Amino acid sequence: MRPSPPFLTDLASRIPLFEARDRFLARIRKFFRRRRFLEVDSPLLVPAAGMEPHLDPFEAKGWETGRTAFLPTSPEFYLKKLLAAGVGRCFCLAPSFRDEAPSRSHSPEFLMLEWYRAGGTLSDLIRDGSALLRELGRDLRGGGVLRCGEASVDLCGGIEVLSLGEAFERHAGVDFRRLESVEAWRDAARARGASAGAGWTANDCFSYLMVAAVEPALRTYTRPVALLGYPAFQAALAALDAADPKVSRRFEVFVGGVEIANAYEELTDGAELRRRFAAYQEERGEAGKPPHPEDRQFMDAVDRLGPCVGIALGADRLLALLLGETVARVRHGTPD
Repeated sequence: MRPSPPFLTDLASRIPLFEARDRFLARIRKFFRRRRFLEVDSPLLVPAAGMEPHLDPFEAKGWETGRTAFLPTSPEFYLKKLLAAGVGRCFCLAPSFRDEAPSRSHSPEFLMLEWYRAGGTLSDLIRDGSALLRELGRDLRGGGVLRCGEASVDLCGGIEVLSLGEAFERHAGVDFRRLESVEAWRDAARARGASAGAGWTANDCFSYLMVAAVEPALRTYTRPVALLGYPAFQAALAALDAADPKVSRRFEVFVGGVEIANAYEELTDGAELRRRFAAYQEERGEAGKPPHPEDRQFMDAVDRLGPCVGIALGADRLLALLLGETVARVRHGTPD
């Protein structure tokens, strides 16, 4: 018998990863069905893949139709259309695609878990996330304790909620709510070692401070952490806080310093959504990138949205953390 090609031998050695992934996805589906969430499949060819400036989609072009479509960066637009149509609770395990450099924690093709609650609150999502991490942790980690570098993270201890403002003060030494100008943001970034020249935006400075100061400190936390209240310029599709419009009703969840989920109290003001869309496309143009097409159905759906919340969790990234693997390996068993 001829010896197997190396790639087949490599894939065979990773069959236990596929089995763990199968169990992981089955647990997720069971979790949401017990809570009466409707599972839906989102389209894989979409007229617009997103609207935020940093999202770079893959294009798909048809020979017979002459149509240009996009691979979705997430199922977000489609699921919000369902909410506007009257669905109360839904979830989706959706292949998503982003044209970004691959790394240990990112693959250009990955599985996204998103779930939405009509009439829900961010506290509901925290409870959902805590219960989900507890269940998955017990299944794949035995006692639910995950070793992340020097720290151990208890996935069964619930999600610790910390305001992002407090996290910045504690770990970056600055209250971002008091930074009233781009130059003030640059000064804050320079204080932590950034060059922060004239071309740096507030977004650039924020991202630098998160990566240089806040996220490394989160590696020492012994529970998953939700950072709540991102600056208004980081709102994306989240509503602003009515009590403090300088911050948005958005949180991100970190495990061992790794971001695994992003949640919004959803923006339901269609006029504000269109204003942000125009601003984001202008920002893409300034960066030399083509604008995102407008999904008019989505815009019309947001006009009809009632209060709702939603969260996107990187399923492959979470599984990779649980197994001590890379995203690429848990996704397809492919080598790094």
